[in-house]
Amino acid sequence: MKRLACALIGAFVLAAPLAAAASANGDAPADEYFGPVKYSAISIRTKIDSLSRSYKYRWESDASIVHDADLVAASYTAWAHKYPHDAWLAPTAYHLAQLYAVVQSPTARDRARAEYAYVARTFPKTSEGKSSRQRLAQGFRPLMKETAVRATPSPYGTRTAASTAVKATTAPAAMPAPSSSPSAN
Repeated sequence: MKRLACALIGAFVLAAPLAAAASANGDAPADEYFGPVKYSAISIRTKIDSLSRSYKYRWESDASIVHDADLVAASYTAWAHKYPHDAWLAPTAYHLAQLYAVVQSPTARDRARAEYAYVARTFPKTSEGKSSRQRLAQGFRPLMKETAVRATPSPYGTRTAASTAVKATTAPAAMPAPSSSPSAN
């Protein structure tokens, strides 16, 4: 028990300088959570990627994607407020703007314009700031009609009639007959 306590204290002592280094250079620690849904900086970026895939493969409706992206944006805002010099803020905000820009709804387009303007204004010297200014100057293509939302594929694959038939026709192996009780010799 004493060794475990010493090991835990040692781990804390080693982790403290790492956390201090992260906050000293302005970056958020990976284990700090922000906003109403408590996303970390890493999970904010991961969720944007996930929503992009959901849009690309039409697994979610536009309204659902915008709703979830708004929750991500709320977490991003809390992160940016607490760590305004984090190196990942500009690319993450730009990535969020790109997500909003591809979704074919007026609400998403308004959010995209606002997000690109935020990046251009807040991070003017970064490549994302420059790209945001260019994107705003180019404007957006007209909204297009989209394909219908499809069911999300099963992570377990699909069952075919052939695989089900094989399982149904395969009989279990025969069990040996039980032997009689041991006789006394």
